[in-house]
Amino acid sequence: MTDKKNQHYIPKFYLRKFSIENNERQIGVFNIDNKIFIQKGKLKTQGSKNFFYGQDGVIEDHLSEIEGHLAKTLKNLIADNKVPKKLSNEHINLLLFIVLTDLRNPVMIGLMRESLQQVRNHINELDPNANLDKFVPNLTHEDAIKLSLSNIPEVLNEITDLEFKILTNTTNKPFITSDFPIVKYNQYLELKKWIGSKSGYSLDGLQIFIPITSELILVFYDSSIYKAGFKKQKNINITEESDVNSLNILQFVNCLGTIYFNERANESYIRYLDSIANKFTRANSAKSSLSFLFKDGVDTKLLIKEGKNNLIVMGSTDVETKLKLTFMKIHSNGKVKKLNNSMAQLRKHSQKLSKL
Repeated sequence: MTDKKNQHYIPKFYLRKFSIENNERQIGVFNIDNKIFIQKGKLKTQGSKNFFYGQDGVIEDHLSEIEGHLAKTLKNLIADNKVPKKLSNEHINLLLFIVLTDLRNPVMIGLMRESLQQVRNHINELDPNANLDKFVPNLTHEDAIKLSLSNIPEVLNEITDLEFKILTNTTNKPFITSDFPIVKYNQYLELKKWIGSKSGYSLDGLQIFIPITSELILVFYDSSIYKAGFKKQKNINITEESDVNSLNILQFVNCLGTIYFNERANESYIRYLDSIANKFTRANSAKSSLSFLFKDGVDTKLLIKEGKNNLIVMGSTDVETKLKLTFMKIHSNGKVKKLNNSMAQLRKHSQKLSKL
């Protein structure tokens, strides 16, 4: 049994970037559910749960080793204030930081288990005599973590094509973060009123926002859809408070339940953001439904009329805030791009990977 009881799903090296006056011990905390504001909370107990990765310490030790490399990459990026060369070791480390922080989060672990439970319920609805354990595993917490982390290589490959830039905050309002800071958004599919998933890593129009300090945010995006600043501009100055507010609200809608910030964010500002975020549906809730899978030669109208569902559609609620940013627009090619008849609107990069 490991002596590391307090196991972090948000790395301490990351939270320290938002500590009060950079003291690396205290951090501002706001709990969305009970509306409690704490100006100086204890940093070491944030973004963690007792024995979250199990009591043997194996996963925790492996993650700690990886975090050492990722912490160095993030530290260098902040010091240099510039993005690394695409497909360099530093670039891959940044992608690994994003994917790992996403897939290890309690939000994703809970979402996976809840999705599988909904599938079990649907199968039982279709056939009360079905052997559920044969079709859908009943995962334990630790099984779900291992399964989620096993997806890291595949997800990492999915996003190597994304363009990426640094957003530098020059306003009086700080960037904030949360206990689930990796925000996947999709302005393109939102505007297209696409009813399927909008935040999958392989989708057309994907955007990923990750705050790294109160002054810096990393943005990754589908350059076949969007333009961000000028083409060769790798660092974009954010001069509009409306942009800062919009990006901060994403953290409220996406998070597990806790917002983090440094001394630059006062209570009135945090509560203002909360009041705006309350207008939107919280993301990352499992959703599923019964539908129809049609075969050639089958009378589709008759199949639907008879109600013979033969397909389970799984997904989750997306982050949707009608996001508008002055520095990022859908360019002309993105505007004329047509949706296809597929269940998922895949980027060309992801289409190529699926054929390998």
